Amino acid sequence: MQKLILLVLLFPVVLFAQNTKGFEIKAKISGLKDSTQVSLKSGSTGKQVAGTIAKGGEFILKGKLDNADIFQLSFSGVTEMADIFIDNESLTINGDISNIKGLQYAGSETEADYIEFKNLLDPYKGKLNSLAAEINQEKDPTKRNALMKDFTELKQQVLTVGADFMKRKPASSVSPFVLYALNPLMEGGVPQMESYYSNFSGNAKKGPYATVIQNSIDESKLGSVGSMAIDFTQKDTNGKPVSLSSFRGKYVLLDFWASWCGPCRQENPNVVRAYNKYKTKNFTVLGISLDQDKSRWIEAIKADGLTWTHLSDLQYWNNAVAMIYKIHSIPANMLIDPTGRIVGKNLRGPELNEMLKSIFKD
Repeated sequence: MQKLILLVLLFPVVLFAQNTKGFEIKAKISGLKDSTQVSLKSGSTGKQVAGTIAKGGEFILKGKLDNADIFQLSFSGVTEMADIFIDNESLTINGDISNIKGLQYAGSETEADYIEFKNLLDPYKGKLNSLAAEINQEKDPTKRNALMKDFTELKQQVLTVGADFMKRKPASSVSPFVLYALNPLMEGGVPQMESYYSNFSGNAKKGPYATVIQNSIDESKLGSVGSMAIDFTQKDTNGKPVSLSSFRGKYVLLDFWASWCGPCRQENPNVVRAYNKYKTKNFTVLGISLDQDKSRWIEAIKADGLTWTHLSDLQYWNNAVAMIYKIHSIPANMLIDPTGRIVGKNLRGPELNEMLKSIFKD
């Protein structure tokens, strides 16, 4: 049984892109003592991006940001910090040091969007976290199911609020943050996240949160049918480096297997038949072994009559090619067309023969 993920707003540690102008923060905060050190730190890295000393309750912070992000504004001698979401833009702050949460912000569209989202989320955030904690501790199945129902309904309300915000503000730097923050609550995984992200534009496609989302989307498509195969080089049984790209122009069955894998050895006769039938029709097989023992690897190749090219770094599940394609179980394969595009995946038994038959019109 998995524990529910509490709704927390995380800060990734990546920064990208650059803007042409800097930021300026002007503040007038009553109760702020003279000589108070004011610091602005990145929520992503913890690095200070600006600092100064307050005088007469006022201070000005200037600098240049790599991209819009959440930053922590802190004051020496004051425990609580203010979090602000800004880009290279102007921001004014007014209020009282005894009420950090009540500080008023103006001038920054990014910060205004951030405040709007937090106000929309606040009525739900505490309830969700409280329900998640109750569910994780509840042992009675009936009570747990009732709590789960409440959690699911509340979660859907949060997702609806978030979806509406992203729809209304497709170019806001805050929208990818919203998507990143709410993603743990989404049941549709990366495809659902991509459906929202595809509607973003402008600044919403820049910055740390957009980068994390785009990387997740790209990674999810790695090795999928329709994507381009990633090139690699690995040594063959004679220690000679061989690259996937050297087979460009042919249909290649990239076959992941190992001598110690029973299901792989059972599938080998089918691969042998396919290879022998179509090897003269622009088709070949490239074996990637997850073996550790070279002698057993070579013995299995000979015993099973696998007469095509075989590669391995003898690193077991840490085989570099298997890690590139995120292979977590074997046998596994993918059929790559002459242009390098993956056109089939995990073709076993008659499925492989039928696929090749349709390609070569046999």
